[in-house]
Amino acid sequence: MRQIITMLALIVTISAKAANLEVTVNDAWGKATAPGQDNGTIQFSIVSKKEAKLVSISSPLAGMVEIHSMVHENGMMKMRAVEFIALPAEKSVDLRKTGNHVMLLNLKQPLKAGDAIPLTLTIEYPDKHKITVEAKVAIKPQGSSQDMHEMKGM
Repeated sequence: MRQIITMLALIVTISAKAANLEVTVNDAWGKATAPGQDNGTIQFSIVSKKEAKLVSISSPLAGMVEIHSMVHENGMMKMRAVEFIALPAEKSVDLRKTGNHVMLLNLKQPLKAGDAIPLTLTIEYPDKHKITVEAKVAIKPQGSSQDMHEMKGM
């Protein structure tokens, strides 16, 4: 009986690891925060082997994490929370290029250059089953070359 339980636990672990290989997060980065700044932003690209949706993100360093879109409306740039980001099968979705970003709200500590902060992404497939994917985000200094690249894209 003990061997069966051990074997089942091993199968579940292997299945979970295999499921996580279905989705990859690349080039995850954020900007260091200034003293007293309660919120931070994160950018990354994500690829799913199958059609899916990114439905939520969490981090132990933030009270709340939201996915936001940026749109021009009546000559003004506006930011809005979105419920999900569509992940077409085998296509890279770059948040910055699609006008999206991740907001870390109510930070529990400042984001410092050189830190690698954890994110947990929840992915939902059309059949409604969900997986979680762990990612590390590299924190860059304010004014880094990625800041300049981001400004040029606007």
